[in-house]
Amino acid sequence: MLAFVTLGIGTAAAYPMPPTPMPKATPKPTTPPPANVLPFDSTLLFVLDDPISSRGSKPGATVRAHLKSPLVVGGRTVAPAGAPVQIRIVDTSPADIMDTYGFVDIFFEPLALGDGRALPLRTPVARLAPNVSAGHETTVEAEDTAGDIFVPYYPLWQIMRKGKNFVLGPGSVIPANTEATLTTQPNGTIAIVTPPPLAASSETPVSAFPVSPLATPFGPDAATPRGHGRWHATPSPSPSPSSSPSPSPTP
Repeated sequence: MLAFVTLGIGTAAAYPMPPTPMPKATPKPTTPPPANVLPFDSTLLFVLDDPISSRGSKPGATVRAHLKSPLVVGGRTVAPAGAPVQIRIVDTSPADIMDTYGFVDIFFEPLALGDGRALPLRTPVARLAPNVSAGHETTVEAEDTAGDIFVPYYPLWQIMRKGKNFVLGPGSVIPANTEATLTTQPNGTIAIVTPPPLAASSETPVSAFPVSPLATPFGPDAATPRGHGRWHATPSPSPSPSSSPSPSPTP
């Protein structure tokens, strides 16, 4: 016992705390958007009226949902609370053996506004699956290690172990992001501004200077290409006068 006390076995030492707390990064303040604009990629919350399940939902089916809070832009209610929206089921995969988790792929249909127009939406996460934390994976790995050692035929049970299904019941809240900007115009109307499409590599780039067309327009009434002057036909050349000396008169 004296030897253990002398050697200090079983005692614990603590590191001294720093005299001042560690400095934290100061977040940069973000400028809030004006009240008359709903920016692109804004988040809207919807409440499910039908369930979404990796085991019960079928590809091609639609799930009903409604807007949780009214959408107000510039003091005007663009869409009231409870405005319906449809979520389309793109693909599903139920849970399976070998600890395979199920998932659901979804797609948001546009939200119908009060004036009959549609606001395009997209889901922040298109594939819905059970959330597997790192702690859960570590625990399962430790259980499998212990099972392989102490439980007979544990690898067979491990192969037949079924994963979890993804389930969202009615009343669950699911987010969606806007795919356009809502802006209040000077006359009081609400404009839906979608971003310009990305130019594909196969498309002809827009030039800042006039470019000759690939072919000259045919006919006198052919349309003149934008950015070019009218093309005039080149006159046919006329024969040049003869340069040979004229014969001298005979005496």
